[in-house]
Amino acid sequence: MYILIVGGGEIGYYLAKTLLLDGNHVGLVEGNAERCRELAEKLDITVVNGDGSDLNVLRDAGAEEAQYVVAVTDRDADNLVICQLAKRYFRAPLTIARVNDPKNESVFKALGVDATVSSTALAAQMIQNALPLNGLRIFSIFQQGEVEITEAQLREDSPVAGLAVSQLALPQECVLIAVIRNGRIDFPRGGTVLQAGDRVFALTRRQEVDSLEAVLLGGPR
Repeated sequence: MYILIVGGGEIGYYLAKTLLLDGNHVGLVEGNAERCRELAEKLDITVVNGDGSDLNVLRDAGAEEAQYVVAVTDRDADNLVICQLAKRYFRAPLTIARVNDPKNESVFKALGVDATVSSTALAAQMIQNALPLNGLRIFSIFQQGEVEITEAQLREDSPVAGLAVSQLALPQECVLIAVIRNGRIDFPRGGTVLQAGDRVFALTRRQEVDSLEAVLLGGPR
């Protein structure tokens, strides 16, 4: 598999390094000549020096053969153009763009970029996950936010405390996947009785998160 990365900053470097360790064929495009030499020495791959939003530069980097084109420069406008060029002129099967301003994510998707990653949003989510639990916590996100793993710690006044899983009126698109009690992880079945203090993990559709919180905790506080 050939993956072309445009942008040789820290994100591009560590992404290329990880992909190489997984056995992938990786190409890099970077605009700074000195950084290109540094990357080529560190990664032992060919790094093309040039503007990644230039068709000829992308062609020289093998965009025609790339299964994935990943744009991770520090400019949203450049990342958008790179992905559009890869789609239109090189028929890239999948394009992924770094989005520095989360407000631009909807624009990227509307203009045909297959997937976006907002480092700002991810950092904010990680900080939120590190804060003390109060209500329902989004633990992880899949399928670009459509499906989520959530965590809730049951309080003494939680409406489900003392109820068996089979008695819960869970949202239709939701399943309980784990309960942690006294440091032990259990996989809940219909007869599992929930208790105050339990940390309950569920897999749910994003649109069902509020309904799940209402079931487990009685709604947000």
